[in-house]
Parts: sequence; structure tokens; C-alpha cells
Amino acid sequence: MSVTWIVASALLSSFCTLLVVGVWANFYFQPRLRDSLQRELDEQVEKAAQVLSDRVEDGVRRGLAEGVRNLPSKELLEGASRNLARSSAEMVGERLGNIFGRKDKP
Repeated sequence: MSVTWIVASALLSSFCTLLVVGVWANFYFQPRLRDSLQRELDEQVEKAAQVLSDRVEDGVRRGLAEGVRNLPSKELLEGASRNLARSSAEMVGERLGNIFGRKDKP
């Protein structure tokens, strides 16, 4: 046998080995790895969502508590309520006037 045939058979053997390993990796190893990584990612996302949910809930609870503690004075609330009631009454009066055909006085 010549050296050329020995080198050619070694290269062909190496190529076949790489081909078999590539097919195995593509059809067996890669899908299992992908599934494993997807499960791990889903678990981590679930944990992160739970932590985020807890933090948002705590933040809302603290913000609500601070908001209630820092409510403006009684007089300010009464004034705002009066203004809101007055504005609402004017709007309702205008709408009723429009419905019943009453003209606004200039």
C-alpha cells in the first residue's frame, strides 16, 4: 500500500466520524439540550415574575399607605369637593338646557 492510500483512508474515516457525530448532535443532542434549556429558562422567568410581582405589590402598598398619610387638609378637600360639585352641576344644567331647548342667557 502506498502512503497516498493510507492518508486517503484516514481522511475518509475522519470525515465519516465527523458526519456521524454531526448527525447525532443535530438529531439527538441538540433537541434534548434545547428542551432542557427551555425548561430552565421557563423556571427562571417564573421566579423572576414572582419576585417582580412581590416587589410591585409591596411598592403599591407602600405608596398607598404614604398617600393616605399625606392626604391634604380637610379644608382643601372640602374646597375641591365644592368646586367639583359646582362644575358638575353647571355641566348637567347646560346639557339639560340643550335637551329641553332652553337658550343660555347672554
